[in-house]
Amino acid sequence: MYHVGCQYSSVSASVESFRACTSKVAIMLALNLLVFTIGAICACHAKNIVLIVADDLDVVLDGMTPLASTRKYIGDEGVTFKNAFAAVPICCPNRASILTGRYQHNHRTFNNSLNGGCNAQDWLTSHETNTFAAILKHQMNYSTFYAGKYLNQYGDKNTGGASHVPPGWDQWYGLIGNSRYYNYSLSVNGVEKKYGAEPSDYLTDVIKTLALDYISRQRKDHPFMMVLAPPAPHHPFVPAERHNDKYKGTRAKLTKNFNTWTNQEKHWLVRMGPSPLPSNVLASLDEIYRRRWEALLAVDEMVADVHDQLAKQGLLDDTYVIFTSDNGFHVGQFSQPYDKRQPYEADIRVPLLVRGPNVTRATEFAAAVSSVDLFATIIEMAGVEAPSDGISLLKLLRDGVKDRTVLVEYRGERSIGAPSSGCPSDRDLNLSHCSREFACKCQDAANNTFACVRRVAERENNVFCVFNEDEGEFVEAYDLLSDEFQMTNVGPAMGANKRHRFRDRLRKMTNCKGRNCVATNPPLHSHLDELSLLYTSMEDHFVTMI
Repeated sequence: MYHVGCQYSSVSASVESFRACTSKVAIMLALNLLVFTIGAICACHAKNIVLIVADDLDVVLDGMTPLASTRKYIGDEGVTFKNAFAAVPICCPNRASILTGRYQHNHRTFNNSLNGGCNAQDWLTSHETNTFAAILKHQMNYSTFYAGKYLNQYGDKNTGGASHVPPGWDQWYGLIGNSRYYNYSLSVNGVEKKYGAEPSDYLTDVIKTLALDYISRQRKDHPFMMVLAPPAPHHPFVPAERHNDKYKGTRAKLTKNFNTWTNQEKHWLVRMGPSPLPSNVLASLDEIYRRRWEALLAVDEMVADVHDQLAKQGLLDDTYVIFTSDNGFHVGQFSQPYDKRQPYEADIRVPLLVRGPNVTRATEFAAAVSSVDLFATIIEMAGVEAPSDGISLLKLLRDGVKDRTVLVEYRGERSIGAPSSGCPSDRDLNLSHCSREFACKCQDAANNTFACVRRVAERENNVFCVFNEDEGEFVEAYDLLSDEFQMTNVGPAMGANKRHRFRDRLRKMTNCKGRNCVATNPPLHSHLDELSLLYTSMEDHFVTMI
């Protein structure tokens, strides 16, 4: 609430000071009444929210194919965002973006390591207290539930260990460390619980059981927020036993940019190592591809069972369900074996499906959206507002936005300790995630650092990226209207004026914060903008009255 009151240095305060102060008091009282009224209205209309975040699920390589129930119960009953992009194409930083609504340069979680900000002390003290869970709990008294992967370094003894329960969560079942399917530990409301290798320990199934039990105890008269974060289809790509060999014989998708010859127009990390890949690596990629699909089948069962439990409890009509992933994934594109961390479509595109009250069923939305938008979306679904770098998906739908630019950032990760892959790259600590099994290709490096602006409009579909490499800046740009698979880098041949416009847009977005990060054409206005205009209007009105 806004503070009201007047102070004077002496009894002989001027009439002008008195008039100015009473004007401000009147404005503050009116704003307090407005905020109170809005809060009361929102409390009446707060909805239940279920957010499901898969791990490393692609769109470009048909990753949604095994998720038939997910498409049926969420996509067909709601909206599919056809151009959804990860703000950061890597797990921990993009999960930080989802939780806070901030781009990487604002939440400062740069990669998956503790030194790179993942679940580091700065995250705990400066950002974790401002997640959507903390806001929904403290402002709207939501019942809250989290099960599954949180941040890759969660549970590290240097930042609280398993006893640390992030603010805002009533029921907490956080995975300690990175994705695993068996032989893992959960923090159960701050107490570590170990799971083994029995079929009943399969993590996706454990998450489902916990979720169904939680939903069964919810009431229609009290809103809840739950996040389900299964490990699939992340490495090590382990399906539930019942799903082994369900996709036997399925091979990696042979996109036009699959297993290409060395392309000198790509940044240096992609140019490293053998291109095309040897045949033994290709066989391993086929195995990875099908195992990823098989691991997703348990996720699809979870989605179906959660849907059915919501319907059984009579909660489905008052519940928003959001399905997405923390980042995309490549399998053989540009002769990179498998991973993410690159600015190409396979890595940055993510699935995004939303169903719920007043969401038109079986629709598609074409303009660009970002992971940072999920925070603002959830906040609006709950009936409150909070600052973020994104904008509510519901508002984008209402306003019919057709032209938007979003930001994609990444800061590369070096090896932690002495590598022992057996590759020549072991001598260079700046390289990381190298594997002898996969032709000693390295998936990351300290200077695999880039920022991109990604625009989608009715007549525009492009990306412009700048890499910070040892030899200086390296530009990659693609016109995806004519070059869907990003085979031809148009950056070097781009005219000076056009390049300047792209660079200017990129500079603004890499330094943006809050509303300045929302780049639509034409510009959008938020309720916070309207409140500011209302304040100015009311101030003029009261000054005239006095």
